[in-house]
This record gives sequence, structure tokens and C-alpha cells, in this order.
Amino acid sequence: MNVLLESPLGALLARPWLDVAGLFGLRRYMPLSRLWAAANAAGEDVARFRGEMGSLPAFWSSVPLRPLLAHHSRLRRAADVARQAWETAIFDAGQAADPGALDGRRRRAATLHQMTRGMFYPLLFPRRPPLARWRIDPPDALAVDPAALYGTAFDARSIEVSRPFVREGLSECWLRAPTPSPALMQRPGSEAVYARLIEPVEGARETLIFGSGLCLELDQFAAGRDSGRQLAAMGWRVIEPISPYHGMRTMPGFYGGEPFFALAPGGTRDLIVGQALETALITAWARGRFGGRVAVAGISLSSFVAQQVASHCDRWPAEARPDAMMLISHSGRLEEVTFGGELPALLGIDRALQAAGWTREMLTPLAQAIDPTERPVLDPSRIVSVLGETDRWVPYPHGLALARQWRLPDANVFRYRLGHLGMPVQLMRDPAPFDRLRQVLHAG
Repeated sequence: MNVLLESPLGALLARPWLDVAGLFGLRRYMPLSRLWAAANAAGEDVARFRGEMGSLPAFWSSVPLRPLLAHHSRLRRAADVARQAWETAIFDAGQAADPGALDGRRRRAATLHQMTRGMFYPLLFPRRPPLARWRIDPPDALAVDPAALYGTAFDARSIEVSRPFVREGLSECWLRAPTPSPALMQRPGSEAVYARLIEPVEGARETLIFGSGLCLELDQFAAGRDSGRQLAAMGWRVIEPISPYHGMRTMPGFYGGEPFFALAPGGTRDLIVGQALETALITAWARGRFGGRVAVAGISLSSFVAQQVASHCDRWPAEARPDAMMLISHSGRLEEVTFGGELPALLGIDRALQAAGWTREMLTPLAQAIDPTERPVLDPSRIVSVLGETDRWVPYPHGLALARQWRLPDANVFRYRLGHLGMPVQLMRDPAPFDRLRQVLHAG
């Protein structure tokens, strides 16, 4: 993978055209994911599957659907069994089973289950299914008081650490804890925090907590030369939290990430606030376990989480506050992303909200809970911003406006001539933003 990314083809991928191609692919991937999630809920029950979807043409009868659902169900059960065996053994010090082998087996089974989406491709015709299982909250007052939402207490001692294993020269283990978020405790599947920790075998000086993007579920795929391993090879101790509603935290009846927009606006608020609290919990644990300095980074979806950490970390104990931060492909206003970004337009979030009776004006108070504050609590000199100038999924102008509003030093702002999907490729090719983050982490 590194050879590919460092080649001219890798440079070609880090270009604006990738966003256009990505939108084209998502027009098929999202309906396939909805069919896949409905099959997860239905098992081998054809009637329930049709009921879950609600819009399949009559000619998709039990004759073609029954073997399709049976095959999918077998792979889903295999993934569930492998995940349960992994979880039972890897967090039990008395177990003799190899934790690395268990992790590999879990990932392979999860990958096969995830890939069954492709089997549902014929069901996209002649009428494409919906992209989401919309359950928009009715217009009502939402809890938006930052003091109440971000002031929740947590205990770093609640984190369990799995048995470690070494793979290709890097040490890995997993973290698990009850979520400190009362709201996420009410979201089935997201009651527990999971995070992968990966570092050089000899350890690392700095810890980087790195949040991922919407619908990205790296824990569900066979591990290759991913970004976490690349950063660990650069000397970082990397902790990759699984975002609520994703991967091992997926809500029953939904696909990974779907509740963030399908259960808006409450589901949106709960993820951002909840993951911010979980980041504080992991920060406190990492500082107590390893000492040294801790940075928080978030890309796309998790950049909104990181912005809340920068905005509200003064509500937490000193050990839970990061020493530095990196915001990647971020925006200062989620409302502008919802009503002006190309990805939300594709998903139809704005239309779903309006159909449920919400207006932009009614959503304004929610900004108190999910948008960054006028000034960060974290010193601006300790915040690095990385933006794609052609990004229209999370529109670039609002990210740049926040960097200027927060008065980030020019040396801390990186801008590339690329879009949203090209950014991860660029960051695996160019370590300059991470080099700057390390400088910031040790300044002063």
C-alpha cells in the first residue's frame, strides 16, 4: 500500500476528481447498505426483510430472496461468533488463546459479512431503495446546554485493556469501557467504548488519539498498512476510537454511521457530545498509563468531535485535556454542512429534516451543543488545521473561517489543492502536518 501511495498513482488519487467519483459510488453504496442492514435485522425472514425495506417491487419474491438472505445470514452469524470469541478471550488474562490470531479471525469474518452488500446489487433495480432508515426526531426542544452535556463525570479506571499482541513489528491491544455518555447509554450497540491502541514495540513518547470519518469502519476489515500502523511506524502511540454507531458499535437495524443522520438531530448531537466525552476519558487514561503528552486528531466527522474537545475541555480534570490538537477536513458550522455540503445533499438530510417539520431556524439552538465556541479553550498555538481547498463535502470556506476566527498561527494551517476523499491519501503521502503537530506538542 505504501508503494502505491508514494507512486505517481498515489499523487493522482490526492486530487479533486476523487470527490466526484466518490459521490457516484455512494449513490449505490448507501442503498446497498440499507438493504444489508435490513437483512441483518430480518435474518432469513423474507416477509420481515420486505417490511424493513417497504419499497421492493413485488417481483422480488421469496424465490430469489430466500437463498440470498440465507447466505447473508450465515456470514452474519459467523461474524457474530468470531467477534464474541474475540471479546471473551482477548480481555481475559487467564485465556491461552492467541489474541492476535483471534483479532485476525474476527476481522476476516467481519470483512466477509460487510462484503455481502454486493449480493444485493440486483435489488437496486428497477427502483432504487432509500439511502437511510429515516427516524427523524419530531420538532421539539433538544437538550443543548453545553455545561450539562459536556460536564458529565467519568472515571479513567473504567477502561479495560486487552492482552497485547505483536504484528509486523508493532504492538497492538484494545481498550474497552462503558461510555460516559448518558445519551449513548440509551443507543443500543453504543453503550461500550472500544478503541485500538497500536505503538512501536519499544513504546512511544507521544500519544495520538485519532478519530475517523462517517461510515468508515476500520475495525471491520482485515488490517493492512492502514493510517494507524503508518503513524505508529513514525513513532506515535496511536489510539483509534470506534465512533458511536460504527463498526462494533453499530445500532441494530442500521448500517455503520447511519444513525448520525437518520436519527437527526438527536442522533447527531449524541454522537458528537458522546464521542467528545469518550475522548476525554481516553485522554485521562493514556496520560495516567503512559505519562508524556497527548494529542487529539479528528478527520471529517471526528473533526467536529475534536472541535468540541477544544471548546469544552476546561470542564474536565486537567489530565483529561489534550496538549495539542489536529483538525482535518473540518468546518465551523454543522448546519452549513447539512444544508450546503454535497454529501448531505446526496443523503437527503436537509429534505428529511424539512419533511419532519424542522426549519433551519428551529435547528439554530442546537449549534450551542455541536458547533465550536467562538474561542477555543485550548491555546490556538496548539491547534493544527488541515484543509482541502476543493472540499465541498465539508465545505472548505467554513473550515478556513474557523481557523481564522480561532486565530491559529499561519504555520499551523495546511491547505492542499484537493477535496474530501483525497485528504487521507495526501496525509499518508505527506507527513508535514503530523510533524508540525509533534512540534506543537512539545513547544513551551
